[in-house]
Amino acid sequence: MAVHALDFAGIISEILTLVGLIIGAVLYIVGLSVRGISGRWTRTTAVIAASDAAASGPATVIRWFDNDGDVHECPADTHETQNLVPGDDVRVWFRNRRPEKCRTHDPDLDGKGLRLIGLVLLGIGVLAGVAGIVLMFL
Repeated sequence: MAVHALDFAGIISEILTLVGLIIGAVLYIVGLSVRGISGRWTRTTAVIAASDAAASGPATVIRWFDNDGDVHECPADTHETQNLVPGDDVRVWFRNRRPEKCRTHDPDLDGKGLRLIGLVLLGIGVLAGVAGIVLMFL
């Protein structure tokens, strides 16, 4: 029993349609969930400062104001603050519910890879579905 090229292409398009649509949708939803779970972040400008609280000598910290005007600080131990000296400005994001913690990398990047891969797989699934419909009429 020989398999014709159009039959083989139809089987491949069905497989790509199912894999692309199902896995693509799951990855895209997971990517959106990762971004949603991280919560809302408020962007502000902070300053690098020297702190005498460290037992081993002065350390650098990040200090910023929240929406209520309170000052918060955390250790400047992230990759973005590695080469900064006291007095330099740095962009930080903090949560309104817990303003004592901050992050120096953009929260919009959370789940971006999953969303991108999900969209690519969804596109492949849609194109394979269209190709499968076209192959049915050939």
